[in-house]
Amino acid sequence: MMKNVRRGYCEEDNVQFAGESLRTLSICAEDVIYLLNRGYPYKSVIEIAGNHYRLTQRQRNALMRMCAPDEQIAMRRNRQLQELEEGCTVHIDAFNAVVLMETALSGSMILKAVDGCYRDLSGLAGTYAIIEKTDPAIEMIIASLQKHRIAKAVFWIDAPVSNSGRLKAHIAEAAEKAGLPIDIEMVRNADTELKKHDHVISGDSEVIAECISWYNLYEELISSLKDAWVVTL
Repeated sequence: MMKNVRRGYCEEDNVQFAGESLRTLSICAEDVIYLLNRGYPYKSVIEIAGNHYRLTQRQRNALMRMCAPDEQIAMRRNRQLQELEEGCTVHIDAFNAVVLMETALSGSMILKAVDGCYRDLSGLAGTYAIIEKTDPAIEMIIASLQKHRIAKAVFWIDAPVSNSGRLKAHIAEAAEKAGLPIDIEMVRNADTELKKHDHVISGDSEVIAECISWYNLYEELISSLKDAWVVTL
């Protein structure tokens, strides 16, 4: 039975990422990027700035996902495709994509980072469960890919994550129903494999910085949801 839960929802987000708290977070982000641009390590910068502005752990986690030095942003954008050409094969970071869209469809907070990517704070940490928003999330991803007339989609799934086999089954069923040619690869570490490919669909900062090329499909997906809760700094 699918769980009726709000993926990534935290009641405190309504306060910690709104109003004066959001303004403080935006000021803090400027300091964080300033220090990152001068070579200070991420963890030290987040700790120093977080302590100074008295940020919660969740706000600090958000800064980690949203901020990056200019050099890293340039590296990611140099690999970014402006469009998906018809007939290409795309490689999808399955958990990354599905969990993001589950979070957005649940009405939970989504972060738009300085590199233009969308990320969440769901924090699954190796555990995953199918929820009511799983199938709608998968269907949205597949429908968006079909609009680009791709030849095939390869979904890369982290096999050690709980319920990875169930996610594979849901993706396979949705793709068959939609008539989208796919392959599903169950691997130990999807990020490691994705870094070897082009036409990657992911919002993971390390993946998009090291893969051959990537496309920001999430921009299309999130912008199509008029009620999506997107936080930007």
